[in-house]
Amino acid sequence: MSGFSDAWLSARAAWDSPARSRSVEDALVGWARKRAPDGQRLRVVDLGAGNGNNQRHLAPLLPAPVDWMLVDSDQALLASAERTADLKPGDSLVAEVTDLAHADLAKLVVAADLVTASALFDLASQDWLDNLLDALADEGTALLAVLTYDGRIEAGTDQETLAEVRDLVNRHQRTDKGFGPALGPDASAALSAGLAARAYDVRDGESDWIVAPGDPGTRELVGGWVEAASEMAPERVRDFEAWAETLYAQPEAKIRVGHRDHFATPPLS
Repeated sequence: MSGFSDAWLSARAAWDSPARSRSVEDALVGWARKRAPDGQRLRVVDLGAGNGNNQRHLAPLLPAPVDWMLVDSDQALLASAERTADLKPGDSLVAEVTDLAHADLAKLVVAADLVTASALFDLASQDWLDNLLDALADEGTALLAVLTYDGRIEAGTDQETLAEVRDLVNRHQRTDKGFGPALGPDASAALSAGLAARAYDVRDGESDWIVAPGDPGTRELVGGWVEAASEMAPERVRDFEAWAETLYAQPEAKIRVGHRDHFATPPLS
């Protein structure tokens, strides 16, 4: 599973970084300092790592030496991630080409202090999520899940068409993305419930994208919504395309895309 281009992942990185929840990041940094005092190492596994945006963002936040494992099904994206990784002296990095939908999740997370993923869980099914959370709980591993889409799309255009597009996009988000029926906009709630059921302590917060029509990547973002909505309601495709063109023509408009971040730590043994 990846299915995303290097260009798209690079474009969205400009929205990802300022969107992330600062309270969630503060919790992560506090945990890392306690988990790895006095130069002890951290083992961090990044699931669905793509071209390494998540690794590059997190690396400066983790003061301890880190053994990174980046996991994705796309070998070319992982090669890009290896070339552009942010590694301080003492860090190591390995790339693992694996189809996460069919991977042995328990094997992937063995001995990990932290598992992280960006924009992954809305693509996953409930069964896949449960299998991962069981593996994390068995291992006593912390989880950082960032930029999980939560179903909110706001834009300063025709609100009636926007509401229709949003509803159809969210229906499309629940279709199979390779893992079985996807959680889509329900992923954040499913994460919170699943972690609570396993007695994890959870810190969460909003991490909304704020996008301008002229930003690199905006046409791919909005075009993706039009494509998804049109798959669900093909008779409306021209209306959706006209709505998108109106949005592109409003340089002062802002688009908000709702996400949530979660940082969760296992119960003390």
